[in-house]
Amino acid sequence: MKSPRLLTVLAATCSIGFFFLNRGSAEAQWNPGSVSPGQKAKAMAIYNQAVQAFANGDYPTTINLCKAGENIDNANKELFNIEAMAYAQSGDNYNAMVKFRQALSLDYNYITCRNNYGVFLNKIGKQKDAKKAFEECTRIDPRYPDAHYHLGQIYEKDGDLDKAIEEYQTATNCNPNYADAQRDLGLCIYQRVINGLNGELEPAIEKLKLAAQLAPESALVHYHLGRVLCSTSKLDEAEAEFRTALMKDPQMASAHYELGKLRYFRGDPYRAVDETILAERVPPGYADSKNYPKIDLPKTLELQARSYEAFDDFEHADTSWRKFANMQQNNASVINHIGDIEKTMRQMAKHKNKTGINPAEVQAMVDKGINQVDNGDLEGAKQSFSRAVELDPHSFGGLQNLGEVLEAQNDLSGAMQKYQAAAQVKPKYDGLYYNQAYVLEKMGLTADAGLMYQKFHEVSGKYPYDSKHIVSLQQDDARQRAREEMVRNRGF
Repeated sequence: MKSPRLLTVLAATCSIGFFFLNRGSAEAQWNPGSVSPGQKAKAMAIYNQAVQAFANGDYPTTINLCKAGENIDNANKELFNIEAMAYAQSGDNYNAMVKFRQALSLDYNYITCRNNYGVFLNKIGKQKDAKKAFEECTRIDPRYPDAHYHLGQIYEKDGDLDKAIEEYQTATNCNPNYADAQRDLGLCIYQRVINGLNGELEPAIEKLKLAAQLAPESALVHYHLGRVLCSTSKLDEAEAEFRTALMKDPQMASAHYELGKLRYFRGDPYRAVDETILAERVPPGYADSKNYPKIDLPKTLELQARSYEAFDDFEHADTSWRKFANMQQNNASVINHIGDIEKTMRQMAKHKNKTGINPAEVQAMVDKGINQVDNGDLEGAKQSFSRAVELDPHSFGGLQNLGEVLEAQNDLSGAMQKYQAAAQVKPKYDGLYYNQAYVLEKMGLTADAGLMYQKFHEVSGKYPYDSKHIVSLQQDDARQRAREEMVRNRGF
């Protein structure tokens, strides 16, 4: 939070999480007395020590220091404010309430404390009281950004996106460098659009990009920006944002999942598997500790299983499908699919040496090429994938990965040829059609892209991201065809 006071870091920290006891149980019989300038200075020195202890997360020391300072100067409102937050962080709601009230009794217009008090109330479920506290902050100072930001959070939680956007916008008008407000403003705009209300996604992207500039180390901002970019079919940019998020925090499971999902729909099940494994390994409590979105573990395992299947690793696919099935109440269809996989494995084992192709040698070349891509050696990877295709003209891994290298080298036509050949090898792999549609769109062939997106939908049954961009693409093509037909009919 952006407070002009010394307690900036404290106000931000206190918003992490508080608890609440009934307001009526925290009555305090207390009156400030007069102190000398020397006592005030001594109490302020103790306060500065308390600030440091609080910043270090040492709440018992913070409380003890504040008590010592209050014995010297019981009119120091900053001491009571920080003590209230330390009690709240320690789970002592009774004393937190007492200290917040004492601070505000000293100065009704102590806006930083009143804002902290509102955060305290909101985090423990007293939303109406919290809203009143934030509204009082805005009455005291209409340009106090934190209060507008927290009001936006309340409206957003209530589902009133228009009012939430209004409050977030006010917060950013008051403080253009307010990263959290810029982020949540962008997300609210995004949510309003995908809910079928009004607006465009570009303003959401603009706000999230600004938030990323203001908080470049925030993995969460880059993650959210990646998700919104996916909805506008800017998949290359989205991938860069997910990778940036994981550079900032390799333990962000939701970013691993979204990157894996993106790679799957770009026809790259190898890296999709890697990301799902990394997502699965992150301890579940980590997301809570960082206030990150949680992954849907069954969806992650389903993506993992489908990805293994895509490059014929049926043994690992079988394991992943079984873990997925164990999490489903109605798993008959999954069990049947597992049976089909095991049947396929038996057939493959039976005909293993009848083709004259050494699958291990082919896979070794594919693996080598993938490692070369990861190390930036595109030419070396191109040779490895080409060799895999020489060994097996129907090598999905060789064809698809060769297409990716050609795309990275901006040979989009060459990439499309390899992608089409890979789709003939794996006609049931839906991501291959989504990937082709995306590349056709990059080539400026919007009509063909629209048709390929439709082909994807026929195979998959649903789009992986918000479909408004795809629908708009198809509508534009239909309108263009209608105009051409009208011109032909009119003869001019």
